[in-house]
Amino acid sequence: MLNLEEEKAKFRFKMKLDIRWSDMDEMRHVNNAVYLTYFEQARVYYFHEACEWNWNEIGAILANAHVDYLKPVVFPNPTFVYVRTSRLGNKSFETQYLITSFVNGKEELTTTGYSTMVLFDYKTNTSVVMPDSLRERIRNYETEKI
Repeated sequence: MLNLEEEKAKFRFKMKLDIRWSDMDEMRHVNNAVYLTYFEQARVYYFHEACEWNWNEIGAILANAHVDYLKPVVFPNPTFVYVRTSRLGNKSFETQYLITSFVNGKEELTTTGYSTMVLFDYKTNTSVVMPDSLRERIRNYETEKI
């Protein structure tokens, strides 16, 4: 079992999630398909804060996504997503996610996941090598060495 405090210490970026009524299913918890949208939304804000990513210069496409559902996320519990870059490759990188909710005043881990992103040039329709400047901005932002 993960130690939540130890895991959270690896993450510098944290964002509050606004759970919409439409995110929930008939069981009154967030539908499993919505978690990838939460990851995507947090990833965009993370990259804006971490490295001021210029999407007009270089893009990134999702190559892989993985979600582990540990506990349901339920409205109106305050819910947060943590994001970090856990691996930098030549043309790809991996982002890691934690989702937590406060239940009866205690923060609980509800979801973990990761995604692999590939750097992409939409003009040439090909993958590209990560520029050194982007790599350095991400490394400088992260609390853990990558």
